Amino acid sequence: MNASARRSRGEQAGLTREAVVAAAEAVAERTGLAGLSLRAVATELGVSATAIYHHVRDRDELLDAVADAFVAREVLQQLPDGDGPLERIRLIGHRLFSAGVEHPGLLTSIIGYLPEQSPSAQLDCAQIMLADLQEAGATPERAVVLYRAILTLCVGEAIAYANHHRPRATSVTERFERHASVEKYALLGTYLRNAVAPDWDRSFGQQLDLVLRELEPDTAKPGR
Repeated sequence: MNASARRSRGEQAGLTREAVVAAAEAVAERTGLAGLSLRAVATELGVSATAIYHHVRDRDELLDAVADAFVAREVLQQLPDGDGPLERIRLIGHRLFSAGVEHPGLLTSIIGYLPEQSPSAQLDCAQIMLADLQEAGATPERAVVLYRAILTLCVGEAIAYANHHRPRATSVTERFERHASVEKYALLGTYLRNAVAPDWDRSFGQQLDLVLRELEPDTAKPGR
């Protein structure tokens, strides 16, 4: 007898939307949004697929709910209003990066996903970032470029973190020592040395600052 059959109608009726979304997050974390379906969530919860339809209309609504809950919790919760546009942008960037470190499958699945319905926490986040970039001096067109650059940086660094911490037969230190003696890679020495034990938060902050320097007046940039 499968898990769905073992559940009584009463247990299925007691299912909440929050539990459905949490289970959908777990599935998306493992498989990406491409592998997320109502049937997969039902299997995760041990209920019938019919029980899921009492809480979400279809797969699109389920995707929206997962993305919305993730962004609301990881990025927008208790977001301060009075620290100035660039400081808020930096805080959002660091929160997105941290969310990617903790939940790489979710972040990489959600970035670039456009929700079907609004209002949405995703759209709220984009609105805040674009407004802050424009308040800091970017034109509307430039704000879009900088917004996408920040999202790309968050995803890229989260993926790099996940790959760095992936289990391996030989340690990163051993790999560095193996490559450091190869003359062909002499120019990579500094990078490889830092790659052994990178300061992820500091490195991310430095890269984010490079993106945001685009907002400085030309006269404030070195070499101008």
